[in-house]
Amino acid sequence: MGGLVESARKEWYRFRTARRLARGEWTGRYWYERDGCRIIPCKQCPKYDQRKHSCTVPFGSPVRKCVAAALESHLHRTKGMTTLELGYGRRSLAKRVVESSGGSWTGLEPTAERAQTARIGTGGYGHAASIPFEKETFDFVFGIQSIEHWAEENTAIPVRSTHESCLREIWRVLKPGGAIYFDAPIHLHGDEMFIVGDLSRIMGLFDADLWTNVVAEKWRYDHDPLPRYPTPAKESIHWPSRIAGYSEEDVDRIKADGSVWLLTLTAEKKI
Repeated sequence: MGGLVESARKEWYRFRTARRLARGEWTGRYWYERDGCRIIPCKQCPKYDQRKHSCTVPFGSPVRKCVAAALESHLHRTKGMTTLELGYGRRSLAKRVVESSGGSWTGLEPTAERAQTARIGTGGYGHAASIPFEKETFDFVFGIQSIEHWAEENTAIPVRSTHESCLREIWRVLKPGGAIYFDAPIHLHGDEMFIVGDLSRIMGLFDADLWTNVVAEKWRYDHDPLPRYPTPAKESIHWPSRIAGYSEEDVDRIKADGSVWLLTLTAEKKI
């Protein structure tokens, strides 16, 4: 029953997306800058209800609410753009945002049937390691909670990928001056650098010869007055097998003090 309720909430949220975007929900400045990053405090986010002191995204975990907010804040600018989503899952909220904003959406999903051929304007099988489109095809390439998994072994992907190889492939299919957007939860799952929250290592993935205007944003990092979101035990129990390059003290500190927050990354193709 709970799953049906959440599904209904998501459908209603998708239905209302175009109206909210038309009202200019994401205009103005709702962040501050610190240590080279943008920080979006919950109480300044357009999704925050000042009267009820709550987030107005009606579904998902605290970090999933931030995913919905962050993708709207970036994808509402895709009017007239050809976009590619990497890892759209079973149903894409981002697709609704792109199309409501006047852009065109194409999606690749590694868990889709391989017979579901990827074509411009629809979804099909594919992955970031080997994008089945010609060079300079898209204005905008993005992924929602996918970048942290690119280097993991996956039977759905016939080639072993790295973050660097995926970013080079994305650079290939971007038009000159094209842009990217990716988000990933910190202190939750995926590659060890995302579990630990090693921002300098993550930012170092972006080769300066390929990318410019690289910007990192922290959503729910400054969560007050909303409660912190500790890492669920079902995720942290897997950390010992996924973290090799950091000390036990680092991992213990994150378990004790860390809260899950959302990192977003944007950059432009360097010509």
